[in-house]
Amino acid sequence: MHPLILAAALVAAPQDSGQTTREIVVGVCLPFAASGEVSADNIALAGLERRPGGDELDLQTENGHHLVKLTLTGNVSEVSLRRVCEVQARAGGFEQARDAVAGPLEQAGFTPVPDEPEDWPVWTRGGITATVHQNPGRATIVRIGYSILDDEAY
Repeated sequence: MHPLILAAALVAAPQDSGQTTREIVVGVCLPFAASGEVSADNIALAGLERRPGGDELDLQTENGHHLVKLTLTGNVSEVSLRRVCEVQARAGGFEQARDAVAGPLEQAGFTPVPDEPEDWPVWTRGGITATVHQNPGRATIVRIGYSILDDEAY
C-alpha cells in the first residue's frame, strides 16, 4: 500500500518550471512544428488549457506561469508554410528552461548550431529550429518553428 501512496504523492507534487517547459516542448511544440497538429491528450498532459479570451491555439498552464502560442501560416503550394510554437516561461529563468529542453532536443535528433551565443542557443533538425532566449526583465522564450524554406527534404 505504501508504494501506491508514494506514487500518488509524486504525481500530485508540483512540478518545477523546467519540467513543465520540457513537457510542453516535447509533448506540444515538437509535434506541432513537425505536423501542424497536436493531440488534446498531449495538451492536457502538459498541463495546458485554453487561455481566457484566446483562441484554441492560445494556451496556458493553470497557474499562468507558461503561456503557449501555436501559429500556422502559409501553405505548401505557395512554398510559404510556417508553424511556430512559442512558450513564454514566466517562472524558472533562462538556465532552467535551456537545461530542461537541451537534452530532449538532442535525443530527438536536433543538432546544436555552433557559434551561437550562450544566451541564445539554437538547435536544428530538417526544417525545424529550436531556440531559447530571454530579454532582460522578460519571460524566457522557447520557440520551436518549422519553415518549408528550411526543409531540406522539400
